[in-house]
Order: sequence, then C-alpha cells, then structure tokens
Amino acid sequence: MKPLSLFFFFLCSCFVLKTQAQENQKKIDSLLEIIDETKIDTIKAEKYLELSDLTMYNDQKGTIRYIEKATALYKKSNNDKGVAKLYAQKANYYYRLGEIDSARHYLVNSVDKSFFIGDTLRGATIRHNIGILDHYQGNTENAKVIMDLNIPIFKKYNDSLHLGNAFLLKGKIGISDGFLNIALQETYNALKMHKEINDDFRIAEDLLQIGIIYQGTGENKKAVDIFNESIAYYKKVDSDQSIAQALNYMADSKIKLKLFESARKDIEDALTLSKKLEYTSNIARTYYNKGVLGYVTGNYPSAVDNLESSLEIWEKIGSPNNQANALFYLGRCYLRKKEASKAIVFFDSSIEIAESIKDPEVLSKVYLEKSVTLEALQNHKEALTYFKRNKAISDSIFTLSREKATLELKTIYETEKKEQEIALLEQKAEINNLQRLLLGVGLGLSFLIFGLGYYALRQKMKRNKLEKEQVDTELAFKKKELTTHALHLAKKNEVLEHIKQKAKELKISENKQSYQQLIQTINFDQQDDKNWENFTQYFEQVHKDFASNAKSKYPDVTKNELRFMALLKMNMSSKEIATILNVSTDGIKKARQRLRKKMDLASEDSLENAVFAI
Repeated sequence: MKPLSLFFFFLCSCFVLKTQAQENQKKIDSLLEIIDETKIDTIKAEKYLELSDLTMYNDQKGTIRYIEKATALYKKSNNDKGVAKLYAQKANYYYRLGEIDSARHYLVNSVDKSFFIGDTLRGATIRHNIGILDHYQGNTENAKVIMDLNIPIFKKYNDSLHLGNAFLLKGKIGISDGFLNIALQETYNALKMHKEINDDFRIAEDLLQIGIIYQGTGENKKAVDIFNESIAYYKKVDSDQSIAQALNYMADSKIKLKLFESARKDIEDALTLSKKLEYTSNIARTYYNKGVLGYVTGNYPSAVDNLESSLEIWEKIGSPNNQANALFYLGRCYLRKKEASKAIVFFDSSIEIAESIKDPEVLSKVYLEKSVTLEALQNHKEALTYFKRNKAISDSIFTLSREKATLELKTIYETEKKEQEIALLEQKAEINNLQRLLLGVGLGLSFLIFGLGYYALRQKMKRNKLEKEQVDTELAFKKKELTTHALHLAKKNEVLEHIKQKAKELKISENKQSYQQLIQTINFDQQDDKNWENFTQYFEQVHKDFASNAKSKYPDVTKNELRFMALLKMNMSSKEIATILNVSTDGIKKARQRLRKKMDLASEDSLENAVFAI
C-alpha cells in the first residue's frame, strides 16, 4: 500500500467518535461552573485543558483560547506535570490544523518535560506520537527507533494498551517498507495485547490492518474473512466511519475474487455511510471501487462516471497516487470502448503524475497499456518504445522486490538472534543470582560442592542448548532462503509470462520478427536451468539426500518429477507449483497422476504424505 493511503488509514484510526451536541454542551457548562467556583489554579488549568479537548473538533478558536488560559495558570504555579500535559494538548491542536512542525515541537517539549520529572510512562506515551509523525513524513527508521525505545517501558509498566499501539505502528512501518511478513507478525503482537484488555475498537483496528496485509500479499479470501471480523468489532463500538473504510477494503478484495454482486453491496453500504459522515476520502475511494467494478464487469459508461467522480475528489484532496490510478482506469475504459485517441490522453496524464511522484508500479502498468493503445492506432514504433519502458521498469521492480525479500529475511534473522541473546543474558543473570544465593547461605562445604556441581551441570545444559539453538537457527534461516528462492522463481516466471502474453497481443503479423525473437528469448529464460541449480543447492541443505532417497525408492521418476516432488515437500499449492514450473494447472493435475502411478499409490493414498515420508 502507498504511503498516502497509509496516512488516510492512520487518520481514520485516530478519529475519536464525536459526542452529541447537547451532551457536549452539558459537559462544557459543568466544567465552566467548576472553574468559576474553585480558587486553586492547577484545578482551573486542568479543567481548561478538558474544555480544549471538548471543543477540538467544532470550535478551534475556543480550543486555543482555553489552551492559552491553561498556559497562563501553569506558568504561575510552576507545575511541571501540568506543563507536560499542556504541551501534549498544544501538539494535538496543531496536528488537527495540519501544522505538523508545530505539533512536533510541542510533542518534543512534552516528552522532555515528562522524562525530566521522572514520568517515564507518560514520556514514552507522548513519544509514541512523535513516531507516528515520523512514519507519516517517511522517516520510518526514526519511527522504528522510537518504538524500540518505548516497548521495554510499556512492558515494564504492564501497559498493554500502549504496548499494543506500539506493535501496531511497527506493523504499519513494515507495510510502508514492503516487509509484509514483519508487518503481519507485529500486528498480531498488537492484536494479542489489545485482546488482553478487551479493547474492541483497537482489536478492530488490528484486524483491519491484518486484512490489508493479506490483501497486499494477494490472499484476498483470507483478507475478506479478516475484514468481516474487523467490521463485527467496529459495530460493537458503533464506529460507522471505520465500518465504511473496512467495507471499501473488503470490496476491493471481493472484486479481485470476482464476487461482483457482494462487492457491489459493500460499495453501496460504504458510500451511504461515507456520505452521511461527510467522510470525503472514503467517498472518493468508494467511487473509485465502483469504477473498477464497472470496468471489470464491462459496464464502461458507469465505470467512466464513477472514476471521474473519484478523480474530482482526489484532485481536491491532493492525492497524486490515487489520481494516477483513476486516470489509468479511465484510459483503460476508453481503450475497451475502442476510443484509443481518448485513452492516450488519460494515460499521458497518469504518466505525468506517476513520474512526478516516482511511482514505478503505476508507471509500469500505464506504459504497457499505452503501448497496446499505440498499436491500435498503428503507431508501431512508439508502441515498441513504451513496451521497452515497461520491460525496463518491470525488471527494476522485480529486482527491488528480491532485494526487499532478502533484506526482510535478514531483519527477521537478526531480530530472532537478538531475542536469543537477550534470553541468554537473562539466563546468565538467573545463574549469577543463584550463585550469590548459594554462597550467602553458608550451609557448609557439602552444600557448596553441591552448588558448584549444579552450576557445572547448568553450564553444560546451557552449552547444549546454545548448540541446539544455533543448529535450529541455521536450519530455519536456510528454510527461509529456500522458500524465498522458490518464490523468486515463481515471481520471475509470472512476470515473464505476463510480458510474453502482451508481446503476442502486440504482434501484428508473422513478419514481425522482433516480437517473435522476444517471445523466444522469454521462453529460453523461463526454462533456464541455472535457477534450478541454485534452488536444488538450497533444498538439499534443508532436506538432505532427498533426491537420492527418492531415486532409490522410486527409480523411474524423471528429473522434472524430482523437481515436482521437491516443491510438494515444501508444502506449496498447485497454483504456486504451476507458476514455478511454468505449466498450466491442468499440467499439474496430469503430473500428479503420472507420479502417483510411478509411486504405485492407491486411490486412497495421499501423494503429499508419500513425498513427506521420503
């Protein structure tokens, strides 16, 4: 998901449900009465801060007036704790105004004041908000450092609420960095914390983020299940705004699953709620989803109307990534309507925006569609130019994905290693405490010998445990390398197959030798055995002697069937195996039948169990 989309997601999760106007006014009147009756400045200042909180959403002038009155009173009383709260409230006020630098300034002051007076927990809580701002502004490294500083503090004070919030933000950072495995792990940590305190709203937020992560990995069926669970929790706390947002995400997944009627209902429900709440960004997203649904179902006039409505709102909000995507789909609609010249106009506008924000994913798909459109206009030379641009940027995206996957594995490995080191240090501290206890008791030489013997036994046990942990860690890391390499094979073949199909579409006649050469090159690349040599090397490190054992047990299996068995051993799905082996799903079914016959399996026998047993 794009950083801007994440920003909207964060804003939505930070919204506080507004109280009804009459109830709000009663609270304000009550606080003003207390201020009139009391002569204690600190109480007056606290009540002014509460008043600023109540007016934050509907009376900005009143909010700053109450904040300034609290400021004057705290200056007179020299109340450092109150001043820390005051700075935090000023930060909140300026954040709502969109003045991020001013918000950061007061947050830093609040954190400094809190730590100065020894209020560590409050200091960490306010510092969390600085991490949120860092994440929003793209400084994810600093945001991660803040969360890593805060988490031990929240653990020390058994503050499950803020500990869960810290894990949730680490999950958001993982999404921004493209580390979806880490993001999923951190968000599940958040869910665990928030379930401990039965915080339904935050449980719903955690589930929504988990659904978004599954959506990002293409596991849309899982995503839909999680979104439904999230919506159920949002309904328990009457959070209509969050329900509208979740419905939009769910509709997106259902469109990809071709559950069009169900997606249409979710979109209409989301639009009704969003209009009622004047939730502008979600209205735009709803129109966009309606446009995409119209496109994939062939209702191009409806798609164009909704996409144009979406585009108009995105332009007002200032969301370039969403503008570029809406323009892209508008271009596709006109191309399918056989209005190629009009489609080019929208594709060019999309390219202009995507280039300005340096968005390679949007550029890749727009270049390809523009290439197809230029071919329809008989502009073969320029069509080839844009096709080459698509190839170049697709290659760079693929390379970047590989680098990110490797870096994510490294991060997971180093994190696990650090956790093991911490656990060992804790064990060492326990042993030292035990030694001091035994020495302090002074129960005689026999007891001392027993203590030394116990210590030696513990040391031996610790060495054995360390060796086992080292072996387990190495094996786990090799398994991750193996899985990553298999996924790389799948991704590479998927990208090449996509390009090959597009090249076939661009091919005008049998005389177009350049296109035929391109297809032949891709075919050769897809069948390159070098990748399999690397895969086999990783596989044999994890599953030693698998190939020789399989060959010994089933001498008739071929080299390709051994590859198939290796992928089954890794518990991969038929779809994943088909992509890696570059065959159709029907081809996988036939391969299974041939392999079962060679392995002499009965109809009730499981092929997977037989392979696992090797």
